[in-house]
Amino acid sequence: MDYVMVPVPEDQVVDVAILVARLLGKASVVPWSEVAVLECFEELDDAARSVLSLAARSITESRDVSDEDAAESLDLSLGRIRAIIREINEISSRAKREPMLGLRDVTVELLDGRSAWRRVFVMTDTVARAVRAHEQPVLPADLEE
Repeated sequence: MDYVMVPVPEDQVVDVAILVARLLGKASVVPWSEVAVLECFEELDDAARSVLSLAARSITESRDVSDEDAAESLDLSLGRIRAIIREINEISSRAKREPMLGLRDVTVELLDGRSAWRRVFVMTDTVARAVRAHEQPVLPADLEE
């Protein structure tokens, strides 16, 4: 491997080294395959599978579901939902794959016309379709709606 010397101001050496390490880490990330999603899904407990399935369903149906919505519908605490997201993404990180599930802040308009922030699930279409394909045979038809 060839190296290139780049002058960096002395007070920014640590910052540049951290930036380079992050860029190298991102470059080594592998996208999810259907088989890898299946393996990860099988590794999770029921609560984590439920969160992943709920997020995948919302992504494939092009609707926003917040972490608060998930906590309410799955009867879990908001802290537990966030811990599950961290757990899923730690598995992703160990597998040197992109994060499987995340949250992003969006602005929504309330009924009274004001705006508010909500944290909604984000997931790639590939992961969402793979989760949905794997869970389809498991779920009874009346629960899919």
